Amino acid sequence: MQITAFDYVRDTKDSGGSLAKLATLIASARAKAEASGAICLLVDNGDTLQGTPIADLLDDENGMTACEHPMATAMNWMNYDAIGLGNHDFDHGLDGLAKALAQFEMPVVCGNLDADTLPMVRKSLMLTKLVENANGTTQELRIGIVSCMPDKAALWSRHHVENRARIEAPLPILKRSAAELKSQGADIVICLAHMGLAIFEEGPDAQNQIARVAQIEEIDVIIGGHTHLKFPGPEHAGLADVDIENGHVHGKPLVQPGASGSDVGEIELALRRSAGIGKWRVEKSTSRLVSATHDTPENAKIVALASEMHKRARAHLAKPVATIDRPMHSYFALAHPSPVPALLAEAKHQSVATALSNTQEADLPLLSVASAALTGGFDGPENFVFLEKGEIKRRHIAGMNPYANHIWAVRTTGHQLKDWLERSALIFNTLSSDDEDQLLINPSVPGFRFDAIYGLTYSIDPSQLPRFDTAGRTLHDRPGRIADLKWQGRPVTDDQAFVVATTDHRAGGGGVFQPFPNQSLVVRGHAPLQEAVLKFLNNKGQQQATITEPWHFKAGLNRSAVLLTSPSADRFLHEIAHLRPETCGIDHDGFLRVRLHL
Repeated sequence: MQITAFDYVRDTKDSGGSLAKLATLIASARAKAEASGAICLLVDNGDTLQGTPIADLLDDENGMTACEHPMATAMNWMNYDAIGLGNHDFDHGLDGLAKALAQFEMPVVCGNLDADTLPMVRKSLMLTKLVENANGTTQELRIGIVSCMPDKAALWSRHHVENRARIEAPLPILKRSAAELKSQGADIVICLAHMGLAIFEEGPDAQNQIARVAQIEEIDVIIGGHTHLKFPGPEHAGLADVDIENGHVHGKPLVQPGASGSDVGEIELALRRSAGIGKWRVEKSTSRLVSATHDTPENAKIVALASEMHKRARAHLAKPVATIDRPMHSYFALAHPSPVPALLAEAKHQSVATALSNTQEADLPLLSVASAALTGGFDGPENFVFLEKGEIKRRHIAGMNPYANHIWAVRTTGHQLKDWLERSALIFNTLSSDDEDQLLINPSVPGFRFDAIYGLTYSIDPSQLPRFDTAGRTLHDRPGRIADLKWQGRPVTDDQAFVVATTDHRAGGGGVFQPFPNQSLVVRGHAPLQEAVLKFLNNKGQQQATITEPWHFKAGLNRSAVLLTSPSADRFLHEIAHLRPETCGIDHDGFLRVRLHL
């Protein structure tokens, strides 16, 4: 939903990407193709309908029936040949998705989705294009398109799709669909794979399976996504059978063009018609990314098509909704409990406590969990929350929680809680005693996978090896990193029962966590998280989140490590004085390096 280069949280123009900038780059690529007599296809592989507050506003206002959907209008004008679906396209429910897709004029493809409410979604697609030969004659080129998303989307969006839609495992569907298209005469098959290249081993339930997609014989070309990483490029260096320079995986061309309109992925194919059998084949391919930069002009037509919703969004997000009595930020949330996750945790706690009153779970200890979602990482040094003391506007609340999460609550045990925290502690590198410049955080683990559980107290020891691997599987020979786990000052026992206020995403297993079965869900779809935060702030007046800090690093580790944070964090270093912070300059990505002493 990044239609124009505008940051709605900061209410300012953005120097990054946008669909309007990509439209300029796409027009240039199409002109080059036309000049050379080449066929040019334009496709997209999903998460199109979520990503900025405009998406939430459209849903709040039922805007997909009240007005033209700006993304559909823009993409229709750009004349896409086909689009796929991503898991976040389900964030506002099947009915909202149906209303939006009804406005798209190009074919929508998703092979592993079955939903009666989405009759416009096709299992596969065959396009026919005319190829002009050097002698002026023309021949048909038949292009098959298949598309899939991770089947875990059924868990992540369980409250939307349960009993209404089915999302199957993608690989068997892709193999069968591609083979059917080839048997029907497809010369090449393009796969819109809403999944990425796994940068670490994800186990048997992997969501990023492009390496395996590339091994499907009938698939010739792959468009990747989902992880927000870019390909070709160094972010996937070291992976087996991956050519990061020329953009090939197992010899197949692949592009994965980032997120939020950052890049256009271009794949150029040289095709040759086989003598005798009359079939085309890919003789040579090149893959590349063309980035939308600060200097890339936005297409005026796209800007104009989005202008009305843009104005409405800015006006809505400018409304004052609360006040806070001191600044809040997430600059150190991966090194010390932060007020931003604490605020989210208290809002969940208050919301679930109300929902559980007069139920059989009301007497159980109620905890709440919040992740450190906006802490730099893949999205760069601007990906942090900062709120000045005083008036809070709706755009600030939107910035704290950019996804359409709802508050859920799960019944769990002390043993499960410790496993939950051990999985969260995967984010820390294993720290040695002889490297003062080692990174505190494993850069391949995003911040939203680091949960703190409020209502408990515990210590984290990053000098120990993690008790779970990157796929979330238990390594039984390791003691782990979590110790001194207590509730109300007393050790938590394995069989002790708790209720935890969380989100639909985490309850569904998002982030290599274990999904909770239906019988463990005690509150589902109770309230949008953003609305719960607003209610909490207004109930508390100017008082900020004050719940007990749940975790700390184990004392006396005698380790040093570098935290990458926003350059704006330097004026708040006094808040982590106990870690004896030392600034070590700005790195090549624009992060401030802060050495911490644990």
